[in-house]
Amino acid sequence: MQQNKQIKNIFVDRQVKNLPQVERILSQLQPLPVQVVDTVEEIKEDLCLSPDPIAESKKVLFLTREKSVIRPCPCTQGCVCCHYWTLDLNLNCPLDCSYCILQAYLNLQPLTLAVNQEDLQVELDTFFSRQNGEVLRIGTGELGDSLALDSISGQASLLAGLVGGRKRVWLELKTKTAGIDSLMAMPAPENVVLAWSLNSKRIINSEEGGSANFEERLRAAFRAVEQGYRVAFHLDPIIYYSDWEREYEDIIVELLKKIPGEALAWVSLGTLRFPAKLREIARWRFPQSMIYEGEFIRSWDGKFRYPRPLRLKLYEKFKKIFQEYGLSHKLYLCMESSEVWREFLGQNKKGKLYTSPFCWLD
Repeated sequence: MQQNKQIKNIFVDRQVKNLPQVERILSQLQPLPVQVVDTVEEIKEDLCLSPDPIAESKKVLFLTREKSVIRPCPCTQGCVCCHYWTLDLNLNCPLDCSYCILQAYLNLQPLTLAVNQEDLQVELDTFFSRQNGEVLRIGTGELGDSLALDSISGQASLLAGLVGGRKRVWLELKTKTAGIDSLMAMPAPENVVLAWSLNSKRIINSEEGGSANFEERLRAAFRAVEQGYRVAFHLDPIIYYSDWEREYEDIIVELLKKIPGEALAWVSLGTLRFPAKLREIARWRFPQSMIYEGEFIRSWDGKFRYPRPLRLKLYEKFKKIFQEYGLSHKLYLCMESSEVWREFLGQNKKGKLYTSPFCWLD
């Protein structure tokens, strides 16, 4: 997938207009119009006039400086935290998934790339110098796809070079594309994990606009394994529908037959969840989608989720398949309560949850 082909306009923050990285990116996108601005608000004023500002924001590129990019993952209060750290080099995503929570969280944000690479290196060095010996997982897939714009940004290989080889640090690059060419042109650092968000083929085809299909993602993952990378997968959001059990089992079995267990770093499971605002936006933008028409409850964090018995039913099905391949210990739940974790692990509900989902990384 070449998402950069959908870009129609480029804006450059005046603070960075003379940086070499900006010149390199602009040279790849000629002859697109370029405008220098003082603030992102100037861009948002134009976007709000569009019939679909969210869709239009995915066609506008903004090159700017970020003062700080390393942040703890915003785990919902009441969930079991996996202590993930995010590298927010990108804001917004050129893909257009009907369930994407960025539709509700980003306020007319254009496709934004942080281009101040020297500052990033200093911040990473400072961050790692404060490490207390614990295992750190960091990744760039929180506020935008890690690889969708990599062909113009070059961020993936840059980060792999900066983080590769660091002890007790894992860098995860998460994507729904097959755009791994820059990473295939370098030796695979042993602590860099290439990760793919996966869903059933039906959901990928109907709900994940602009993404690579299942077969393309799986071929890219296998290619990464052959290059020496460890890989991970995120089955999230799992969506309940009439034929979910067979269709999800099909893709998991296909995945586990293709990817050797020793190359698998971790697999996350998470069911569909959303704030009320997202459902309103998605129903307007994706009137053909039926994923918001099921039975949901408002949970402890204000988001809508499937009822807990249904979530556990979904998770148990996935765990059973991974158990058959001896890989259930690689599973963890994303944005779930300690009660669901305990039932998923088969522990006493009244006991304290001690198990770390990443103990095998130590």
